[in-house]
Amino acid sequence: MKPELKVGLTVAAALLVLSGAIWWAKDVKVGEQTATIVFPNVSGLNQGDPVMINGLKSGKVHTIALAGRAVEVTILLDPTVVLYQNAVAQLMMLELMTGKKIELDVGSPDAGRLAPDGKIRGIFTADIPQLVGFAGDAIDTLRLLVRDLQSVVGNANAIIGDASVQEDLKISVRNLRVATTDLAILARDLRGANIKQLLANIDRTINTVETLVKDLQPDVKGAVGDVRGTLKNADALIASLSELTNKLKTDKQTLVGRLLNDEKFTLKLDSIVNNLDSLLKLGQKDGMKVQLRLF
Repeated sequence: MKPELKVGLTVAAALLVLSGAIWWAKDVKVGEQTATIVFPNVSGLNQGDPVMINGLKSGKVHTIALAGRAVEVTILLDPTVVLYQNAVAQLMMLELMTGKKIELDVGSPDAGRLAPDGKIRGIFTADIPQLVGFAGDAIDTLRLLVRDLQSVVGNANAIIGDASVQEDLKISVRNLRVATTDLAILARDLRGANIKQLLANIDRTINTVETLVKDLQPDVKGAVGDVRGTLKNADALIASLSELTNKLKTDKQTLVGRLLNDEKFTLKLDSIVNNLDSLLKLGQKDGMKVQLRLF
């Protein structure tokens, strides 16, 4: 074999070994462990992005997959990393505008070690692009608000610019001034009045009324008693009238009872009255001779 060929093969083998060593030292660890993180959002995260623990790269993103409304991210970690049940992962920016990384907090030993099939809670924090998007939405909302405000101001100007409204406003202001003046005069009069004397007079009036009420109480009680007695007598009278009415309705022996209850007697009496009336009319017309023998 020619010396040149040997040298070339040796250099190629050396480069291959060197590349393999660099790749292994950078991304491959013997016995790598996997862990699953559940994020609500992984905007900007890609496979191969670094996983940092306390600022030190300790793994990388292996797979990203949807899990319902969440996203499950599988990471490859250094086998020496110990994860606990209260471990938390946060998605953060790697550079100012681009790139993402996962900052992993392994948790505390008192929480117990994370099970092999356990999942780590992931926290998504908005970065500059998301904040810019939020600012854009806020600007759009602000534009709508300004437009509505302009419409309100235009309507207010239309109302205030109305001559009738201006006149009504002037009248209201004028009435308010008059009312204020009247209140000022009333306050001045009240300050000038003898409030203490007025209160004393009111107190004497109240005492007089109380005395008058006390004096009238016996008379009022007597009048109430008289009214009660009158009501009792009225009740007795009503009861007597009711009894008399019932007796007249049922008793046919008396004249009034027979008039009210005996239809035949009523007809006879009516016939007698008619005959007597006819007799009187005949006497008025032709005259009547009446012989009256007293003894």
